[in-house]
Amino acid sequence: MALAMFLQIREYRGVWDTHVLQDLYFPEHPTDEERAFSATAAYVAQFYAPDLTLERRARTIPIPRAPPTVVSEAESSAQGAIRAELQSIREERDRLRCKLVDVRAELVDYRNLQRDQDREIVRLSALLDQMRAKARWIPHP
Repeated sequence: MALAMFLQIREYRGVWDTHVLQDLYFPEHPTDEERAFSATAAYVAQFYAPDLTLERRARTIPIPRAPPTVVSEAESSAQGAIRAELQSIREERDRLRCKLVDVRAELVDYRNLQRDQDREIVRLSALLDQMRAKARWIPHP
């Protein structure tokens, strides 16, 4: 019983130590998840700045870019080519993310306009129905 408990505690400690090592944080090397979170946070933040126009929002809220990588001379040309290709893919991904933010913002604006138009149509339809009802009940001379 005591041996089983000892082994279980030892296993838990091993898992905990592994977990601590995996959770080390290096701010100069953000993970893909951190970059994605930062881009999402910037996207959400633009909707909580009502005094900014859409154009100013896109310019003032920075979308994080993938950090440029430097190819050392010790790397083989194949590794250098792969790194360069990976960097260009990251830059393209970041550019597309920015474009997606702009398109989504335009879509939200379009939906708001559509909602306002629908409300106005309902209001005018009700007014027209009222006028028609009045016209039916007014005796003609």
